[in-house]
Amino acid sequence: MTPLEKISSHYPHERRAMQWLDHICSGHDWVTVESTHGENKGYNFEYVEFEITLRGESKRKYMICGMVALGENELVEIHQFEVRGAVSQYTEPTVQDPWCSLCISPQTGVTNLPLGDRLSSMILSLHNDDELAKSIPLLELFLAHGSEEHQWILGYYSTGISLNDDEHEFYQQIPIEIRNLSHHFACIEDELQGSVYSAEERQSFLDEEMRAISREIQERKQVEE
Repeated sequence: MTPLEKISSHYPHERRAMQWLDHICSGHDWVTVESTHGENKGYNFEYVEFEITLRGESKRKYMICGMVALGENELVEIHQFEVRGAVSQYTEPTVQDPWCSLCISPQTGVTNLPLGDRLSSMILSLHNDDELAKSIPLLELFLAHGSEEHQWILGYYSTGISLNDDEHEFYQQIPIEIRNLSHHFACIEDELQGSVYSAEERQSFLDEEMRAISREIQERKQVEE
């Protein structure tokens, strides 16, 4: 019994959901689930860390990381699950960490579902990433980019991209197209902050901009090929 299965066994509904997760993952070479008992984090309660890696239909790789502990009636998240993405192969010698953060979380209304059900939903959705991207603009932008762009990008968020620019000298190495894209989203966010639009309208504007940019990138790469 894995640590994740063991901590889930404290609650019947969590145990059943974890069995369903195992049923989905077992026998497939595109997904693996690993878990360990937490140690040396300063917590005085039992918790488990897990890491799920999977491959999408687009051939991109994804990682779901999380920490869960025993709650009163169910497993609870210690931190929000983290989702990362990467290309399937890395050809750039400068790549140190191929993973990009993806600001993707379970849909509203499903947070009360057992852990196994939530993870199963995320795994199946990410595996079908081409379809998922139709409803998540930041994922569409992630799929439009390749390893040559990902090596400079720390994450994809609902407001745009975050660059690996902690040091000014390193920032100068980032291709001008990527720097301009980051600046473009920053300018849009600044303009929207001072507007009369609602939060939903602002996000809708950013989503449409991400979709338009994704199409431009895909079309340009098709021409270059």
